[in-house]
Amino acid sequence: MVVDDLEVIDAFLQDGSRRAFGPSLHVEADSLILSGWWHAALRIADGVFVVRNEDPREESTVLVDLAAALKKVGLSEVAVDHPLIQPITYTQISLGQMSWALWAVDFAAGDAALTAKATADSFLSDSPFTDYVEPVSADFSAELGGARRVAGLPTALVLTVGLEEQKAKELSTALGDVRMEHRSFGEFAPSACGALIPGVVVVDARGATGREFIMELRTEACGRFLPVIALTDGGVNPPAGADEALDPDLPPTAWVAPLRAVLP
Repeated sequence: MVVDDLEVIDAFLQDGSRRAFGPSLHVEADSLILSGWWHAALRIADGVFVVRNEDPREESTVLVDLAAALKKVGLSEVAVDHPLIQPITYTQISLGQMSWALWAVDFAAGDAALTAKATADSFLSDSPFTDYVEPVSADFSAELGGARRVAGLPTALVLTVGLEEQKAKELSTALGDVRMEHRSFGEFAPSACGALIPGVVVVDARGATGREFIMELRTEACGRFLPVIALTDGGVNPPAGADEALDPDLPPTAWVAPLRAVLP
């Protein structure tokens, strides 16, 4: 169903809806998602939710609206970073280490729902996370580099999408020892990034095609954790799904430092 964003939140919480669409929010299975890729909340069980405990990259009132709606149905924040949340979010929605708040009628109800969910998904048969206190880094650069070495490829790869061919060539020369792959929008689907295992993706986001590409990339398993750098007018205001922006009017030599900073 297509409704406004507040109705999407109400449907997610009260009706148990698995599909609802608003201007910036939608429900996908048990997830409430902002701008097509940013998971704001996850349903653990009826009356038990985990809510993202960090602000989205774009301006949005989703977390404030969500908190108000949760309180309205009699729930409260009962814990932050419960040790069972990360294994569930990693397995269910492919998200690495990040902060989540647990909402339920009380801690006992929330803890029981998390335990039941973890047991049902069969990845905590012995509860090895019970005494877990030290967070795990969400930096997957080592894993990406290792995967590329196993495949016999250079450990660093920059994938550019939609760039002018001359700009892509100049960037390749400026980066030197880093392998470059350039693709046009029409010849490359976001789901294909898994075959290349890039360390960072640079997308020309000055048009709607580039902005949509970034959002679609974030919905793919291979694009969930990749650094994404957008070329935007003036190098400001990165679009939804992008980590930062670069100025396309600057020479590619000026892009080298920010790219190397995120490469494995």
